[in-house]
Amino acid sequence: MNIQMSNVSNFQLTEEMIEQFYREGYFYAPGFLTRETVDAINEENVEFANAKGDGKWRSKGITNIAEAKAEYPKTTDFLTDPHIVRIFERIVGEQVKIWMGMYAVVAPQGNGLEWHQDNQYTHILGHMFNGFIALDEITQENAGLWLAPGSHLNGRQPNLNGDGEHRRAADPENGTPCDPMKPGDAVFFHRETLHHSKKNHTDKPRRAFAFQVAAASCRLAKTGKLIEDRELLSGYRK
Repeated sequence: MNIQMSNVSNFQLTEEMIEQFYREGYFYAPGFLTRETVDAINEENVEFANAKGDGKWRSKGITNIAEAKAEYPKTTDFLTDPHIVRIFERIVGEQVKIWMGMYAVVAPQGNGLEWHQDNQYTHILGHMFNGFIALDEITQENAGLWLAPGSHLNGRQPNLNGDGEHRRAADPENGTPCDPMKPGDAVFFHRETLHHSKKNHTDKPRRAFAFQVAAASCRLAKTGKLIEDRELLSGYRK
């Protein structure tokens, strides 16, 4: 299927990638964002990326795109780009909403997060996925991502951290390091795919943009209500 290119992404989604997503719980998206887009996103977050912090993994989130647009025009621009929105819609098979986007930094010599599923946080029912975009060269030397193929098929796992700030699942037996990623490369994975990142062994912050996309039909597990406080991405450019 041919999809019109955009000024932020030349990536073309294939049916094989979609099939792998549902079968294995993830797929790679090399060159998902152009280098110009990556540079613009980093420029919008340079102060946060270079802040001293406490040496731990940290993030700055977006939930309302309309409210975030003034401060982060390039970031919200790529999330609402029609070419990219159409990619999101093809993955889940219907219109979509951004549940959350976050500029994520692992500090120099800092640690990433333990094994977890994002559905261990707010429990949501329906088709959802995560995107992880490299904003630097990312390898296992600087807290590269790990995934557990097929773990999404086991459903939502217990949180072993109790009421701690971050969730934790039992370590999977098949944890696998992601391939090295260039700036703009991405990996998409199911919201219940187990993932984590290890230590950043370098003297530079490891920068990435992570986001979660929900099908319009998704419902909050505790209430059964639709996610009504997020707008359809297809409506932003009309």
